[in-house]
Amino acid sequence: MKPAFAVLNGAACRYAVDRRGPRTLVLIHELGGSLESWDDLVQLLAPDLGVVRHDLRGAGLSQKMRGRLDLDTLADDVAALLDHVGEAGAVDVMGAAAGAAIAVRFAIRHAARCRRLILLAPALGVPAERRDAAMATADLLDRDGMAAIADAVLPKAFPEALWPDGQTKARAIARWLGADPEGYAAMYRAIAETGVLTEIGAIAQPTLLVAGSHDPFNPPERLRETAASIPDCRFEIAEAGHFPAVQSPQSIAPLLSAFLGAPEAGR
Repeated sequence: MKPAFAVLNGAACRYAVDRRGPRTLVLIHELGGSLESWDDLVQLLAPDLGVVRHDLRGAGLSQKMRGRLDLDTLADDVAALLDHVGEAGAVDVMGAAAGAAIAVRFAIRHAARCRRLILLAPALGVPAERRDAAMATADLLDRDGMAAIADAVLPKAFPEALWPDGQTKARAIARWLGADPEGYAAMYRAIAETGVLTEIGAIAQPTLLVAGSHDPFNPPERLRETAASIPDCRFEIAEAGHFPAVQSPQSIAPLLSAFLGAPEAGR
């Protein structure tokens, strides 16, 4: 993988095309992540599966944003990336945590371009009773940076027992702490203010929703209810936390392979 840069949908984007294949999987990373969040998982996927990933605007080495972000723009960024890399047909799309909300919006807004949808420990919205707290967290990020929320977030987001080794842990936490706090806050506000929970009944694509058994933010019992609201959805629980691709890729790779390799309806 050699990342490249392009101006897409009005913003500079860092992206990577890992490989080409008869089918393509687009990866949309989590809050505080980057295209490197998928490194270990990509190595476990079928070698004939094309893979495209990018840094969201405001994240990684893509253009940093000030002010508001919205899910429509982030979904349109994915469409622009596909245009840029020459993917004219329908692709499979996987989003992790908050990235799953972008994946849902893409699947609805650009339905003809999405073949199948994978929601990995999805954070699709914020309940009304937690919205004020979420907005206060975003304000804290703007004011004091990532370190201000590290003690509250990291132990829950990355359960200690699930780290495969110290090097993986150190790399992931350093990458999270190095995220742009204003970009993180803007994305957090977009999820808190709108989200996609009211839209999931309109998902037309076959969907796989994977919950992490150790995810305190979106526990399996809650995500089972979410999956039941999606018309054609397979629900699975993996031995994982909130960021399975980062911490426990081996626990989700077989689920992804089984879903992506299943025959499509009518074929």
